[in-house]
Amino acid sequence: MSTQIVLPKFEVPKIPDTKQADQLSKSLLGQSVNLKIKDEDTFIASWALVERHDAAIAKVEEMFNPFVSGLYTLHKMAVGLRDQFLTPLRQSKKILLDRRQVYRQEQDLIAKKKADEEAERLRKAQAKDLEKEAKQLERKGDIETAAVLREQATTMPAPIVPIVSAVPKLAGSVVKTSWKFSVENEALVPAEYRIVDEKKIRAVVNALGDKANIPGVKIWSETAEHSRAVR
Repeated sequence: MSTQIVLPKFEVPKIPDTKQADQLSKSLLGQSVNLKIKDEDTFIASWALVERHDAAIAKVEEMFNPFVSGLYTLHKMAVGLRDQFLTPLRQSKKILLDRRQVYRQEQDLIAKKKADEEAERLRKAQAKDLEKEAKQLERKGDIETAAVLREQATTMPAPIVPIVSAVPKLAGSVVKTSWKFSVENEALVPAEYRIVDEKKIRAVVNALGDKANIPGVKIWSETAEHSRAVR
């Protein structure tokens, strides 16, 4: 089966001038590290430095955003091209594995049936032996023990016969059993298995602040300064 492959046009975006970005940031980073805010003058001066940071951040974003966006687009195109080949192969493999699993289950049922039949045959044989022994005891006059043996012959369970799968083991094939679950009644699920909806809590706290009353949730305020240009 042939697949029509659409080859996208790959265009590597231009790499930004990293030297220019380094020059923009280096002096500001040094001034920021060395600035100690200890009085009103340095407090006011620090704001001018914040605004210079905003300008540098905007310039770096202007330089790098097209590059990042281009690489992201290139990545999506590459993934899409890969998946044109990969997805059909994975789907085909899954079909094969599903068919193998159906066959394996059929063979396991056959093997279990054979094991059950063998277990029943052995049970009947053991019961027959007990009945024979009970008759011998009766001839000797041991009626009580004979009755016990007959009771055992009637109630004894079938022996456990190992189930031998007829499916051959192949190199590289791994058969793994995993446990599944489904929630049938959410109201009965213990609290330790539930997930708190922090998004819903955030919406209420943002709207009501310290007036929000949510049991089990502590609410407090924190103050942080930011500039209008860049947050």
